[in-house]
Formats: sequence, C-alpha cells, structure tokens
Amino acid sequence: MEGKHVGVYKGMDRRRGRDTEKRRGLSAKGEGFNSSFQFIVKASPKQGVLEQRTCGINLPQCDEIWEGIHEDTDYLMSGPYKTFHSVLKGEMGAIMAITTRKVKIQGNLARLLKFTGAINRFVEALGEIDCEFEGDFK
Repeated sequence: MEGKHVGVYKGMDRRRGRDTEKRRGLSAKGEGFNSSFQFIVKASPKQGVLEQRTCGINLPQCDEIWEGIHEDTDYLMSGPYKTFHSVLKGEMGAIMAITTRKVKIQGNLARLLKFTGAINRFVEALGEIDCEFEGDFK
C-alpha cells in the first residue's frame, strides 16, 4: 500500500531505533504487557480520506510493525480517521477514545486499562513522528 500514510510507518521504524531513552520508558510502563495491536482506521470520504487504513504493532517492545491485517492479534481497535487523528494530535486522549467508544476495541479491555501509562506513552511517541495527514486533516 503506497501513499502518504506510509510515512507514519517509516517514522515509527526510525523513531524506535534512535529514541532509546523514550523507548525504555515505554517498555518500563508496559512491563508485563506483551500484546499485539491491530488498528483499522476507517475511511472518511466526506473529509477527503478515501481508503481504510490498516496497520499493527507489538507493544511494548515495538519490534514488529506491519501494514495490513494480521488475524492473530491480542487487540483490534477500529474507528474513524477523525478520531485517530485527534488522538495523534493530542486533542483527545487514547483512553478517552476507548472509554467513550469512539474507538471500538476487541480484546481484554480490563487488562488493557491496567496499562494506561504504556498506552499514553505509545501515543505520545506516535504524535512526535512527522507525517502527513489526508483530506481535511492536513
């Protein structure tokens, strides 16, 4: 899959290699929480986002990042592009998006919420990656 969103994945690869102190912070907050996440970011044609995006990552080690669907992940998170954009820009917290059901989640929610520090650190690190957003979200 090619396009502007590929920059996010490349940025994640660069960041995980050079940002060792922050990576250690994520690992410390996520100690005992070894899980894989699948994200489905739904298209928003009215806002100029024409295609659904799918990607995933293993946390807290961030040792595997992928585009597309992996069927055997621990968590599946899906929601509109606008919500994921708001979370990455810091306009909405990841936990708020989950608890208000703006993002739907499949997996052990009780276990996930025990690791809010790791989730918040991961989202913070993602928000620091330079990337181009699509449509009205530029």
